[in-house]
Amino acid sequence: MRTKLFIVLWILAALYPARPTLDTAHAQEDGGLRLDACREGAFSTEEDFVMQMGEPENPIYYVSDGDILSPTGEICVRNTELIRRLTDFEIDLGLDALDILDFESELIAFSTELDDPHGRFGAGDLILTNGIIIPNEALVSAFGIGYDVGLDEVKFMGSPDNIMNFINDVIENPVENWETELVDRLGRFEIDIWFSIEGTAWGNDKRFLDGDILSVVKGDTIATNADLLGASFPAGIPNNGVDFGVDAFAVAREELGAVQPTILFSTEILYNDGERSFTDGDVLVRDGGVVITNDMLVVAFKPSAFFLGLDALWLPSPSPKSSPSITHLCDWPTAEFDGGTVAVGDPGTGLRASPLTAPPALTSTNMQPCGMDIPIRGFLTTDPNDPVGNVTRFRVAYREFSEPIPTVAGDPATYAVTTTWTVYAPKQVWNGMNWKWECKTPVKLATDAYGWMNAKDFMDARYGTGQFVNQWIRCDNPELRLAVWDSDSLPVGQVDADNQPTGEPLAGVQDREDHYVLWLEWEDTSLTMHREDVEHHIQLDNTLPIIAQNPDGLQVHLPNEEKGIAACGDTGTSTDQIEIWGQFKDQYYQSFFLVLSGGNPPATVSYGQHYYYDPTDGTTAIKNTDETGTIPDGTTVHLRDINMTALGKSFQDCCYALEIYVYDRAIRHSFTGSQVNVYTSLNYTHAITTFAAHP
Repeated sequence: MRTKLFIVLWILAALYPARPTLDTAHAQEDGGLRLDACREGAFSTEEDFVMQMGEPENPIYYVSDGDILSPTGEICVRNTELIRRLTDFEIDLGLDALDILDFESELIAFSTELDDPHGRFGAGDLILTNGIIIPNEALVSAFGIGYDVGLDEVKFMGSPDNIMNFINDVIENPVENWETELVDRLGRFEIDIWFSIEGTAWGNDKRFLDGDILSVVKGDTIATNADLLGASFPAGIPNNGVDFGVDAFAVAREELGAVQPTILFSTEILYNDGERSFTDGDVLVRDGGVVITNDMLVVAFKPSAFFLGLDALWLPSPSPKSSPSITHLCDWPTAEFDGGTVAVGDPGTGLRASPLTAPPALTSTNMQPCGMDIPIRGFLTTDPNDPVGNVTRFRVAYREFSEPIPTVAGDPATYAVTTTWTVYAPKQVWNGMNWKWECKTPVKLATDAYGWMNAKDFMDARYGTGQFVNQWIRCDNPELRLAVWDSDSLPVGQVDADNQPTGEPLAGVQDREDHYVLWLEWEDTSLTMHREDVEHHIQLDNTLPIIAQNPDGLQVHLPNEEKGIAACGDTGTSTDQIEIWGQFKDQYYQSFFLVLSGGNPPATVSYGQHYYYDPTDGTTAIKNTDETGTIPDGTTVHLRDINMTALGKSFQDCCYALEIYVYDRAIRHSFTGSQVNVYTSLNYTHAITTFAAHP
C-alpha cells in the first residue's frame, strides 16, 4: 500500500509543482545543500538545461546534469558541492548513480560521469559524501570481473540501521583491500548493494549486461532486462535481441530478499510502439508501464524542452508488501486507477488516468477503461526461502460494483476469473548435431472452474523451480500474471434496433461494458480462507466507436453548403477549401484521424489525431465532439476544414478518397495462452467516402 502511495505522491508533486522562487535559487547558488527538498524524491537529468525564469544567462538558473533535483522544482545539491566535499576544488563531474542514505547527516552515495582529474576516484567507483570510496573493481569482484565496468545506478539494500552500522564500521576499521573484504563486510551486517553497469561484461562464464540489476553479495543478477520489461517488449539477450539498458532505478531497501521486488527504473534507449511506448527519461514499473513521464519530472523547472533524460533516481523507501494483493490492472499499477485500491465498499470509477500526449492541465480528463483480455498482476509473498509462503491456492474474484459484497472468502458462489496458461519446462532436443536442453515441453497451468490456481505450481512456473529446472537449464515464465480475464466473453450490453451493441451496460446484469470490483482471495496451509482487505475498481469497454451508416457517418461539403459532394461526381465549381462532416459515438471516445488521398499523381495527406479534450490541436471551435463522440448526439456535424492544395501539384480534376479513423480510450490486450500482448491496432473504427474536386 505504501509503495502505491509514494507513486501517487510523486505524480501529484509533478503535476502540481511549486515553482522555484528567486530566494530558493540564490540559496542554491550559495553552494549550501537543500537536501530536505528531496525527501519525497530526487533525480538527475542526462542533459544540462536553463530554467526559463528570470534572466536566461544568470547562473542561478543553470542546471547541470550532475545536480540532484527535486520534482517540486528545487536544486537540492549542486554537483560542485558534492565534489567539493571530497576535494579542495569545485568542478562538475556529472552524476550517474544516486542513493540518499541519511537526510540528517546529509549522507549521499553516488558516482560521477567523469574521472576525478586528480586521480582520487574513477567514474565507476561508489563514492560517499563522508569520504568512503568503494572501487568499481570491488563491486564486481564476486562476478569474476577484474576491471572497472562503470556504474549507472546504485542502491544500498537492507535495514537502514544495518546500513549505517556498516558505514560506521568502515570508518572505525578502514578496509585494507576492498576487493577481498567488501562481500564479507556486507554479509556481516546482512545488507547488500544493488547496481547497474555501463556496458557488457563477462565473468564466471556468464555475460552481464547494462540492462541487468546486479547484486554485490550474490555476484549475480537480481533482475534481467527481460524481467524488468516483461514479455510485452522485445527485451533481453539472446532470446529477444535487444537490451534496453538501465540508467536509473529505485527500490525499497526492505525488499532485500524479496522474490520479485518492486523496482522502478529508466532505460538507456526509448521504445516507440503506440500506447506501450516510453522514452529513456520516463520512470517505468516492471513490465514497462510508465509511472512518471520525463516531462512530469522536469516541468517545475520550466525548461525549454521537456525531454531531458534520466540518469539517477531516488525514492523514499516504503515497507515491502507483506500479504497477497493485486498490484496491476490491464498491466498498469492500480495506483493509476480511480478506485484502483480502496477500502472494501468504497467508491471509484475504475478508470485509469492516461497522460498520453495531452498537456498536463488536461490529463485528468482522459480516463481509460479496460477491454478484451485483461491481465491482472499481483503479489503472493516476500519470503525468499519459501516462495509460496503459506498460500496453497489463490484466485481473482469479482462482482459488478452495485452487487452486494460477499461476506465469506472462498464462497463457491462468488464470481472468479478462470485462466489457462501454456508454459514451458525443460526438454532435451536434437539440433542436428547434438542433444541440447531447451524450454520446449508444454505444461498446462489452469485454474479450476471456481478460479482457483495452485500456488506452488504457479510459482514454480513463474520463477523456474520444481519441474521447470534441472542441472542444465532453468525455464522461468516471467510473462505469468495472477489471472487474465476474458472480459469480451461476458454477455453483450445494450443493443440498438438492429441488434447491434451500443457500448452501454445493461442495468442489473453482468455484461462486457460494466463497472466491476476485483479482489484477491487465497487459502493457507491450515485451510483458512482469506481475502484482500482492499478492493480494485475497473471499468470495462468492449465496444469500438460506432460510425453512423452512410451517408451520415462521413461527408465532404463545399463551404456553407449543407449537401455533401457527390461521390466522384462533378462539384460544379472549383474550390480549394472543403468541410469534413461526420457522426460517431462511443462511451469512451478519444480522437479521430483523417486521411485524404487521390489526385494525379496520387498523393496522401493526414490530419490528426484530434483529441476531444484538447482545444488547441488545430481545429478549435470546429470539432464538435465531447468524451462520447460527436455532439449533439445523433447529428452529423462539422468536424474540421481541409485545404485541397495540401496535395500540391497532385490536386487536379479527379476523384478523391477521404478516410476517418475514430479511436476509443480502452486499454486492450490479447491472450494466446502463452503471451499477453498489447492490442494497439484494434482500438478504432474506420469509414471511407469518395468525392470529386478540382482547382
